[in-house]
Amino acid sequence: MQFLGDDFFLSNEPAKRLYASIAGLPIFDYHCHLSPAVIAADEPFKDLAELWLAGDHYKWRLMRANGADESLCSGKASWDEKFAAFAATLLQAAGNPIQQWSHLELKRFYGIDEVLTPSNAADIRKRANAVIRDRGDRPSTYMDMMKVAVVCTTDDPIDDLAAHAAIAADPGRRTRVLPTFRPDKAGACDDPAAWNAYVDALGAAADTDIASWQDLAVALGRRHERFHELGCRLSDHALLVPVAEFASDEKLDRIVAGLRSGRAPAPTDADALRTALLRESARLNHERGWAMQLHIGALRNTCGSLFRRYGPDGGGDCMTDRPIIEPLAAFLDSLDRDGILPKTILYSLDPAKNDALAALAGCFQGGEPGKVLVGAAWWFEDQEDGMTRHMASLASIGLFGRFLGMLTDSRSFLSYPRHEYWRRLLCGRLGAWIESGLLPAEDAYSTELARALAWGNASTWFGLEPPAWARKA
Repeated sequence: MQFLGDDFFLSNEPAKRLYASIAGLPIFDYHCHLSPAVIAADEPFKDLAELWLAGDHYKWRLMRANGADESLCSGKASWDEKFAAFAATLLQAAGNPIQQWSHLELKRFYGIDEVLTPSNAADIRKRANAVIRDRGDRPSTYMDMMKVAVVCTTDDPIDDLAAHAAIAADPGRRTRVLPTFRPDKAGACDDPAAWNAYVDALGAAADTDIASWQDLAVALGRRHERFHELGCRLSDHALLVPVAEFASDEKLDRIVAGLRSGRAPAPTDADALRTALLRESARLNHERGWAMQLHIGALRNTCGSLFRRYGPDGGGDCMTDRPIIEPLAAFLDSLDRDGILPKTILYSLDPAKNDALAALAGCFQGGEPGKVLVGAAWWFEDQEDGMTRHMASLASIGLFGRFLGMLTDSRSFLSYPRHEYWRRLLCGRLGAWIESGLLPAEDAYSTELARALAWGNASTWFGLEPPAWARKA
């Protein structure tokens, strides 16, 4: 069988029929790490090597595992050397999605349907670069080619959002690009000096002095309002483990006052502040009709030497196996009890938690479709086996038809074939159920379901209106 041929993941006729019905649908990328400034500038690209390897810690991890020196990953080696090292790494990457994604990107963006090897790497790069140059490729080129209708970036409350304002004011944009409110640094209070520097910047952005818990809440509320004005309808929160340490406003004032004086909080006090910040974000989200995303279980910067050389996002992160369900249940219950539970998406980096998350999500439903949902297979689960098991978990325990579908979680403008990858896996799964007699073949049960999961659910659940061209899909 041909490598990544026309029918990969599509092993029967129902699967092929379903994929044909959704292949051309727009893309709703509701969580990514693309740079709004780069999108706004929309400057031409020059080199496939830079597009593939600059800042891509997914690829660096594999290259390091293949023995590549750090100069070939995050260091100052030439792009010629880095590209050769990556091509050599792909030879050892059987079954890894990066091997498959990279070849899909060559096919879909540059029309190169060849297997990349060290012997032809220089030629393939030269041919791709000729396409980039002759076509004038830039960020909007790739988003337009892949029918990307909506992109939600990841933005700090202190960001001035100037890039988002510029994008919104550009009438030539086919893709709607919106911010996502990510206030994690407001809760990163274990280092008082760093926390105080951040809170000073937050106060300046919100035009308010922050000396108490109430001041901190006001500042975040003002920035939340500004994000809302620019179209934001999602917040995002990274949690090693969920927190459920509830405290009075008076105690929170004492914790903030201590931090402002440079005193590190006790662990329970730090969790109390983080819990209060999450609850305040949830309250604001509920008030304005936003969704809350909780990304749980990423153990950051585990390799101290790599962190010292490069800093965060260098490829030194992994999943934690710490328990998460009891504190998460307590936190969600507190929101539900107080009438401030917003639409919520739960992600776990540990695939062993997906069944438990699906069961927990089912406890907080009612009043609207999919009030609390399990999010896409995330990060290390973002591959054939992880996605397939994730779908099976959601389908068997929850209501699969309300799932929001794929996202990229990526910093790369070349990452959108991942949606094709996921859509093929989806249709393969549905086709297998049809062929084995476990799913009706009627359109209402199959074709309409596939379209909803690939596009329709995300395009309506967030309350974000796609651009006019995409609303016809």
